[in-house]
Amino acid sequence: MRRAPIFTTAEAVEEAFYDAMQRADLDAMMSLWADDEEVVCVHPGGGRLVGLDAIRSAWGAIFHNGGVDARPTSVRTYTGAVTAVHSVVEQVLVTGRSGRSEVAECIATNVYIKHASGWRILLHQSAPAHEESPPIAAGTMLH
Repeated sequence: MRRAPIFTTAEAVEEAFYDAMQRADLDAMMSLWADDEEVVCVHPGGGRLVGLDAIRSAWGAIFHNGGVDARPTSVRTYTGAVTAVHSVVEQVLVTGRSGRSEVAECIATNVYIKHASGWRILLHQSAPAHEESPPIAAGTMLH
């Protein structure tokens, strides 16, 4: 079993989060979450997932088809002593209904908490940025 990395900043966790997403690395993804059954994840168009088991299952299903090319932009941050909140625009490369690659934008909120073992994700919530986003092929998950 891989040892969980120690992140000294919320920004470092966020960088690792999007890297794990792009590489479809489930173990790396799960090592980023707080060891707390109150962690929450909401994928675009999905329901609220509470707890590590539900989050692991969802990411496993998403990664079954490979990595997700999501890149954070327009990052706005608040960092306190033990909590950090990041609001980002995610640019996600998806295959549209036409079969062409298109960029869909999502608005995400990432909340991090600081433990003795470093910073970890407490919440990730993402939703389409526009009601009229590019048409996406059926069965495609943005993440």
